[in-house]
Amino acid sequence: MATSPQEDQNEVQNIAADFHVPRIPYNEDTIVNIISDIYRVYLQLNYISDWEVAWAPEEGHAINQGLCEELHINPVVISLMKRLPYLRFSGIAADIEFIYPYSRAFVYLEDYEIRGGRDPDRFSYEEPRPSCLLPQEIALTCSIDEGIHVILDTKDNTIRVWSFDESPPGDDIENYRNYYPHHAPTYLASYLQQVRSLEIIPSVSRETRKLYNKHYPELYAKIKKVLQEQYGWPYDFQEAAWKAASKVTWKRIDLGDPDYETDNDDELEPEVLANGKDDYSFYLWH
Repeated sequence: MATSPQEDQNEVQNIAADFHVPRIPYNEDTIVNIISDIYRVYLQLNYISDWEVAWAPEEGHAINQGLCEELHINPVVISLMKRLPYLRFSGIAADIEFIYPYSRAFVYLEDYEIRGGRDPDRFSYEEPRPSCLLPQEIALTCSIDEGIHVILDTKDNTIRVWSFDESPPGDDIENYRNYYPHHAPTYLASYLQQVRSLEIIPSVSRETRKLYNKHYPELYAKIKKVLQEQYGWPYDFQEAAWKAASKVTWKRIDLGDPDYETDNDDELEPEVLANGKDDYSFYLWH
């Protein structure tokens, strides 16, 4: 009898859990580099725009360290928060599926996000619990519409995937710490490889920021073929040509209309940068 992908994954995890090897310790550079590469691939594929990304300056982002200390966040986590790339502000991040399925990135440049990140399961709809996560943990992403929270433990160098659809094993279904502790660099690198191999393809639409895979067979298969065969992904990728044609190409395939025409320019950039984050939603929908 054929097994489901989730059953296969569970079997692999069970085998791995019984095979104990010493894990290399947490390395901040490794985590920053892999997450930065995810942003870079999203930029290449025109999922996000250059102006939407806030890269850390050499001295690190100027986050609210006092608030972090008030929330008893470990200095190792604070250091990581200062070095990660972010989407420019939370209004952008809330609209972009960053990790499949249905998970958006936190933006720790903002106090609201720092507080919310201590309880990714509640912050979007009720007052977050400041001590929900352990001091050495950081929520890299949180769920959008019944998705996942990706929790990094800097002490153990692990990631737990807190899922809406699947409760943790054991009797205490409220304890996210009972989820399987993935090796953090392996988990992030595996996700990066899924995007690089086009197992996951990000949309180029600025109105619907989502990630596509084989569960969208008609659109996914055609976009994958166009990226590989017409634009040379990944080894001979014609990035400028793809960015120039990506929106109209995607729309033509989505609508099944080879004559469809649209503007490929990112019309949001000048207005948002001029008017700031408070006007982002207005410019997105008007």
